Amino acid sequence: MAGELWWVPSAVVLAVVAVLVTLGVLVARRRSRARVRSANAAAAELARTAAISLVRADDAVQAAADELGFAIAQFGEQATRDFAAALGTSRRQLRDAFALQQKLDDAMPDTDSQRRRWNEQIIELADEATTRLAQHTRGFDARRGAERDAPLKLEQLDRRLGRVADRVKSGATSLQRLRLTYSEDALAAISTNAERARAALDRALTSTEAAAADLAAGPGRPVGDRVRDAEEALFHATTLLDAIETGEDQLHIGLAACERAIEAAETELAEARELRDRHEESEASGNLNQVIVHANQVLAELRAPGRLKNPSADLATLRRAMDGLDSIRSEARNRQLRLENARSALHGAMLAARSQISVTRDFITVNRAKVGAAARTRLAEAERQLSAAEAEAETNPVTALDTARRAMTHATDADALARFDTH
Repeated sequence: MAGELWWVPSAVVLAVVAVLVTLGVLVARRRSRARVRSANAAAAELARTAAISLVRADDAVQAAADELGFAIAQFGEQATRDFAAALGTSRRQLRDAFALQQKLDDAMPDTDSQRRRWNEQIIELADEATTRLAQHTRGFDARRGAERDAPLKLEQLDRRLGRVADRVKSGATSLQRLRLTYSEDALAAISTNAERARAALDRALTSTEAAAADLAAGPGRPVGDRVRDAEEALFHATTLLDAIETGEDQLHIGLAACERAIEAAETELAEARELRDRHEESEASGNLNQVIVHANQVLAELRAPGRLKNPSADLATLRRAMDGLDSIRSEARNRQLRLENARSALHGAMLAARSQISVTRDFITVNRAKVGAAARTRLAEAERQLSAAEAEAETNPVTALDTARRAMTHATDADALARFDTH
């Protein structure tokens, strides 16, 4: 009886184990079949995508061959040389893709890895061929659109040519007038703009006349490129003339700022002379007198009758002279007087910095293709310093004055670097 009792639970355990093993085998088989179905579905989708790409590429090559024939007839072989080369490259890729497809379709057995790799290569080759041809086809579609619009654009160009010609004359006149007040250094950024604009206008006129002659000669002679050349030349001329107007405005603003700075400097000099005359220490009075004499010389040069102005350089010269004066005077005055003087000088320093920053920013904008990172970095630092000066103007005028002058220094350096880059 004891042996029978022991045997019964053992048999139950064995039966349970057998059931679990059987269930495990069934689950493993089911998962394996699911993976196989998933892999088969992915392979079928990849093959379908490859077939679609292959058909699309074949159609694109055939359409591009027709398009090339039309383009040659309309624009000539020279203009379609790149298109012909692209078509040749796409044809070679298409042949390679068909060769891979043939390997997939022949009777030779292929591994799953080979089929996947070949289908991926077919998709890559076919899509590259299609994309390349689409880019060139769009380009010639755009050129045909330009040919269709050429008559209307020529009418518009005729009107624009007259307006730009008037502006060229006005710009030349403006430069002649500016030369009566400003030095060549001050006008360096725009001094040749009228001549360059006139040359661009001549190019636009030549292209326009050639396009009109080709258009009058009858259909079959493409004129879109000539119209586009004329438009680009007119745009260049307009940009140069706009720079003259902007430069003139900035010069006048700078000149006004310089005049205000000179007036402020004269006020500071009067105060310095008063301090010198009543100072008890002869050494301090002598040191102060030296900087007063130098500042007076600078002001006399800036005020000289008939002198041609350079607001940017004049402001920098004045700033250096007044910096020396301010340094010596600050040593001789008490802290309260120094604070009052800082408040008096701050407005002029910030105004000068703003003006120099504006002039330099406009110069860099006009010559952005030539100006490097060093000038731009100095200008950005000048703008940051000016913002800091404005923030501290009321609470700490001494620090704000120093900061504004640093902004002016950075802006002047930026201007010098930018002009060096352009020349």
